[in-house]
Amino acid sequence: MKTLNVNETKMVNNSVESNNATMGNVEELTKVLNQEEKELQRLTKRNANEAVIAAQKNVVDNAKAKLEQAQEFERISKEKAVNSFFTFSVVDEETGVRTEQQKKIAFVKNNRPVNSKKVDGFIALIAANKYDKAFPIIVMEASKLIEAGYTVTDINGKELTKEEAKDYFVILDGQHRSTAFAKLIATGEYQNLIPNVHVRDIENVGEYLVDINNVGSSWDKRDKLVVASLTTKDELFQNVAELLNEGFNPSTAMLIYTGKSLPDKQVNKALKGEKIIFPKGVEINIERGNKFINLCKAANMSVSFITKRYFIKDFNSYAKSTSEEQAFEALNKLKELNYTETNWKDIKEEDDFIEILKEALEA
Repeated sequence: MKTLNVNETKMVNNSVESNNATMGNVEELTKVLNQEEKELQRLTKRNANEAVIAAQKNVVDNAKAKLEQAQEFERISKEKAVNSFFTFSVVDEETGVRTEQQKKIAFVKNNRPVNSKKVDGFIALIAANKYDKAFPIIVMEASKLIEAGYTVTDINGKELTKEEAKDYFVILDGQHRSTAFAKLIATGEYQNLIPNVHVRDIENVGEYLVDINNVGSSWDKRDKLVVASLTTKDELFQNVAELLNEGFNPSTAMLIYTGKSLPDKQVNKALKGEKIIFPKGVEINIERGNKFINLCKAANMSVSFITKRYFIKDFNSYAKSTSEEQAFEALNKLKELNYTETNWKDIKEEDDFIEILKEALEA
């Protein structure tokens, strides 16, 4: 991809700025479209004035168009960004001299997850020429991280080999900003240059990530638990991180593997690499937790439902009142009920799932 001159850059930036007026976060635009479609259905059912219905149809059409545009931008940028070389303006921290290096973008597995809304916010700033280039982006050679025992992935989450890694910089600090630059550059709508990049050699990446991200104020529990898998190398945190990356909430992930929630104080200890004191009654059982998840999925239950705490709480209660064997037998037979998303939505409080497990056992 060529580097644009100043005049070309101005033209491209103006184009991106105008595009960005209609481009937005896919998740948010999907919600807007769903709301407008429901409103149209409501108006139609109550036989509203034809002009009112026609106006609402236009609103729905506009919402669809915006969503489709955002989805297309997302698709193109994702497809191209994963294999694209980007120009990093690398700053020598001793001399201040800047050099340009061509690298692809990678991440260390279980760093703080990339938030698409934040990425879209930076896209808007960059496109409007309001991004402050004084903020450094901290990277490390991907091959060095792999040699140190870390798992490194490309933008789409594919694990990289040591041979592939030589072409990559791992973004340690500045994931959202780098992803925003990558998306704009990959679509050909912005100058191919990621500014103010600093290359570091860091021995303990997990500890470094804790320090730079100001734990306690800018991180939520999900972020902390994911990065804890880097600082502790503990099997429990490794598995919890996998669930969180799938979309599970932190409390449920811990409940599934331990039967208890882990207090924030102990999570912070894990981040510091200190000894963790689990609450009384905790029994860590990764195999049991994964079995529970897999059988739920086999019963046509998506993560959005499995992550609701009353499913695992009810299952544990049922196992305690009967036996582990009977509880898992019921869970295994759950698929025979042929439940759909609509059925799972009807489960809204504790004990509801216990009744379904009993029904499955008798099926």
